[in-house]
Amino acid sequence: MTRNFDALSKTKFDLAVIGGGINGAATARDAALRGLKVALIEARDFASGTSSRSSKLIHGGLRYLEQLEFKLVHEARRERRLLLKLAPHLATPVPFLLPVYDGDPYSPFKIRVGLTLYDLLGNLGRNDRHRMLTAAETLQRVPALRSDGLRAGAVYFDSETDDARLTLENVIDAADHGAVILNYSEIRALSVSGGSAGQDPEVMTAEAVDQLSGRRFEIAARFWVNAAGPWVDHIRALLPGFDGTKTVRLTKGTHLILPPVSGPFAMFAAILPGKRIFVMAPWHGQALLGTTDTDFDGDPATVKPDQADVEYLLSALNRVLRRPLTTSDVVGSFSGLRALAIQPGRSPSANTREYRFHRSDRARNFISVCGGKLTTARALGEKLVDEIAARIGLRNGAPGPASIAQSTRQAPLPGGRTGVFDVFVNYAAWEAVRKFEIPYPVAERIVKTYGSRWALVLEPVLANRELAEPLAGSPTLLAAEVDFAIRHEMAMNVEDFLLRRSGLNWLASSKLRDAAPRVAEIFAASFGWSAERRQSEVEAFARYAHAGKGGA
Repeated sequence: MTRNFDALSKTKFDLAVIGGGINGAATARDAALRGLKVALIEARDFASGTSSRSSKLIHGGLRYLEQLEFKLVHEARRERRLLLKLAPHLATPVPFLLPVYDGDPYSPFKIRVGLTLYDLLGNLGRNDRHRMLTAAETLQRVPALRSDGLRAGAVYFDSETDDARLTLENVIDAADHGAVILNYSEIRALSVSGGSAGQDPEVMTAEAVDQLSGRRFEIAARFWVNAAGPWVDHIRALLPGFDGTKTVRLTKGTHLILPPVSGPFAMFAAILPGKRIFVMAPWHGQALLGTTDTDFDGDPATVKPDQADVEYLLSALNRVLRRPLTTSDVVGSFSGLRALAIQPGRSPSANTREYRFHRSDRARNFISVCGGKLTTARALGEKLVDEIAARIGLRNGAPGPASIAQSTRQAPLPGGRTGVFDVFVNYAAWEAVRKFEIPYPVAERIVKTYGSRWALVLEPVLANRELAEPLAGSPTLLAAEVDFAIRHEMAMNVEDFLLRRSGLNWLASSKLRDAAPRVAEIFAASFGWSAERRQSEVEAFARYAHAGKGGA
């Protein structure tokens, strides 16, 4: 996967996708698998916005049942099953413990009814069904819970993912099927023709700027998808005659990284007063606690945790803990923005999470994506490409014979060709130990992170043993992974690797600060960076890491 400006400027694409988050990546992948000529343009790095700042869950959304969002929950539960089949390395089933206390807005009976319906809307089989627990059984599973006022509990199942790598594997698969991909390239203008003599206006071309070199180039396409997430209305504003209306509501979600308190269980519990909930999931030996849900009106690029977010989340968690946590326990924090389809009169947490497509009356070949969830991105892309294919006159949704087109319902993601995942991990990890002479814990983590692509990561170690050296701060993260991210995953700087390709995501901002100099050294060798550029990259990551802890 390389940055190919000539291909972008010399091709007339069937579809140009603006935005390299999960929705844009899934749409580009679906279209490319059907044989369309696709371009995907991202202004920053892939998944650098909302798609690396989520709760890392592939879930139906239990709380959406109370809002009667049955269609959303059913679709999300179906997508969870699909992802476990198509990318088992990116969908790990996790047991969720739900304690019920005196004063909670739901009773044990209501929880039983809700979880029964949740199971009926789609689970993974008998072992994936919920179980009700007594108070004693609940405490036995998570002894850190407060016993006073505990009425009962329940265990149900959802899944955990690496949101950044899930996005990246969609991007990679789109590129593997012919899509032209570019990060750090910002759309600055849209050119529209028609609109007179009975012709509907259409977007013909876009002017883009490579933010790394300053190079300007033009992209031409038959159809355009605006999947810019929090920036979706900024892109709409480039259309001539834009009237200033908004299609998305931005709400801020903050997460805290904490010491583990619930063992292998994720936890789901009420936040009082009101009907909001918190979710805390095990994550790389720590716990990830979220999330806030407040309106945000500022520059999306500036979103970050603040002290009020930290205090709110700790207060919510401490209500159910025997020993309260304090701000000194916070390992790190991050914030992201949801770009929700606007529902006037709704509170942020009551606003629907369903996706909607905004069809512009100023350009008939331009659709903006509003809302959506990480879990349902594949389905979003499928439905959107169905519509686009019909509107540009493609039979069976593909330009060639139906046998050429592939469905994202059947095609595994690049690392997903594993078979039974636990068996695959054990075999592949020992094979990596034998062939590349690395410790088993290192091999196991690499196999779990990259799935069936693990050997591509380690192959250069045979020619250069220095690549088998672990990076400072993590005994299982290898220099070979930095090299792989540069050569195969379009990583352009230190942050790209540590936050969005290492598999450690935001934990890297607190645990891998010492790794930045070595990572910068590997980038410098590939890109010819000067000593000054190397130092500036290290300092930039240090500032980023400090900001991630700053909210705490």
